[in-house]
Amino acid sequence: MLIGVSLLTIGCSTNNNTNSDGSQKGKLILSDAGWDSNRIHNEIASVIIENGYGYETDVTMGSTPIVIEGLAQGDIDISMEVWTDNYPEVYYSGIESGDIVELSVNFDDNAQGLYIPTYMIEGDPERGIEPVTPDLKSIKDLPKYWEVFRDPDNPEKGRIYGSPPSWAADEILRAKMETYGLDQYFTYFNPGSDTALNTSMISAIEKGEPWVGYNWEPTWVMGMYDMTLLEDEPYDQEKWENGYACEFPGVKVTVAANGETAEKFPEVMDFLKNYSTSSELTNELLAYMQNHDGDIEKTAEWFFIEYEDLWTQWVPEEVARDVKSSLSDDGGLLKGDIIKFPEYFSVDLGYYVQVFVDWLTDNFTGFFNALTTGVNWIVSNIQTFLNFIPWFLFLLIVFLIGWRVKSWKSGLGYALMIFLVGMLGLWNEMIFTLSIVLTSVIIAVIIGVPIGILISYNSRIEAFMNPVLDAMQTMPSFVYLIPAMIFFGLGTVPAVFATIIYSTPPCIRLTSLAIKEVPSEMKEAAHSFGSSAWQILTKVELPQALPTIMAGINQTTMLAMSMVVISSMIGAKGLGENVLIAINRSDISMGFNSGISIVFLAIIIDRITQSISKKNGGDK
Repeated sequence: MLIGVSLLTIGCSTNNNTNSDGSQKGKLILSDAGWDSNRIHNEIASVIIENGYGYETDVTMGSTPIVIEGLAQGDIDISMEVWTDNYPEVYYSGIESGDIVELSVNFDDNAQGLYIPTYMIEGDPERGIEPVTPDLKSIKDLPKYWEVFRDPDNPEKGRIYGSPPSWAADEILRAKMETYGLDQYFTYFNPGSDTALNTSMISAIEKGEPWVGYNWEPTWVMGMYDMTLLEDEPYDQEKWENGYACEFPGVKVTVAANGETAEKFPEVMDFLKNYSTSSELTNELLAYMQNHDGDIEKTAEWFFIEYEDLWTQWVPEEVARDVKSSLSDDGGLLKGDIIKFPEYFSVDLGYYVQVFVDWLTDNFTGFFNALTTGVNWIVSNIQTFLNFIPWFLFLLIVFLIGWRVKSWKSGLGYALMIFLVGMLGLWNEMIFTLSIVLTSVIIAVIIGVPIGILISYNSRIEAFMNPVLDAMQTMPSFVYLIPAMIFFGLGTVPAVFATIIYSTPPCIRLTSLAIKEVPSEMKEAAHSFGSSAWQILTKVELPQALPTIMAGINQTTMLAMSMVVISSMIGAKGLGENVLIAINRSDISMGFNSGISIVFLAIIIDRITQSISKKNGGDK
């Protein structure tokens, strides 16, 4: 079990997971939509369900659309936090059909909209921050200050960080941009996820920089940081239906269950029908969790102690008694200390990495800004060049390249693939993806080839670099997104740098291997004829090593393709963004069109680079 299992100790309570006849009681699957408030409510509910009713619990993770689909289909039994405006069609159709049962309103006193850090209005004397937008009170004031929020990818406009794609708020915010004329002054930037959105906000706050974007309450970031919700027109149904020209209405956040589950577990459903908190309480719980190293179990313990008068109203007296009996003498939940790894051996290596990253951020902001400017210039110029080429000429170039490196049949096949991408309506997305891939590969090769040559000559440097390269190749690719976001924000630039880190190792390793495999006799012969070290490298070693080096570039390119797709989670545009939106919407059509376009592009790049490698190998 992922939630609540550590809260039980054999024999600690009169309740267990067996019926009176010894048979196992059922298991209830709760949903985790990816945010902490959901996890806290899951933990609270799991403790009560397990200790008070004797059922097992487990958790299934997924985005909001996946959770609601799973709830309707019976793959998920209970969702403790359904934001009903995020996927209303499926949710309410599920209720109408009986596949979903709405049990209670968890809270409805929430807020959402466009926020800015309060220091932008009031300043922060302790940090030496002057107010840069003192008169910015409402959304309609934003055009006066667009230059303050300048978009690094499009300096002619400001940047507004929007909702993650597929959320209902995404459509609403886009419409608001048009209704208020904000689209003339700002670009609407889609973060790939709520995590990316919050990271961009936190990074700006810690640096004392301007930021404006979508957020909502309750969240721990709203509890931890001083943010101001920009005013909007008071909510009016008519205005809302005509371009969303007013503030967001309060959203009903519900507790819901699968229809069949509700029939099978009536006593648990009775408890959940009484489950009710508030946005303020949830913010408090989130802040507590954040201040205690993200420990959800400890947060639940605190809730059961501090809010006993609240939760005991949700359940019968005997259930409340059983839950209380699971509490240890010091108020904590009983744990299997013998089974669990001892906490006194724990070491938080990530803390030291965080300190190092913070130090880099504080002391090298100018350097990172310069890198951002440089990479943006490269990507934008490559994109401009590719967009300048007429589509039919682009196809002809692809055909000629394929013909030159392989055969006319291959060239025709490659051109046909690109043509099909255009037919799918994804030409611009393909160009953007290709721009990021080309930029990443060019920089990776510029970095990788010299390092590969260096370590082929120096065994000490090679011994140092090998574990570094091992870590770069085995580290989950998603991890690279975190420092990229912190250093470079969201968008194209962090995507490029995350891609470079992930894709460079093959280029380094195969370049080193290629140089080492050059026959020593050839190098000795060149040396005997008076060639310098530089001449031996450029005239003998590199030409002989070129096929293997090209194989490394091929692998680098393919890894770059895969990473660009993943980078859509931090706001990178292109085909990867379409895949992410399709996943969040459960849109099979969009997912297939975008996926097959990526496959076509990857096949073309792979075959062309392989052919170049083989051609050079044959010319040796």
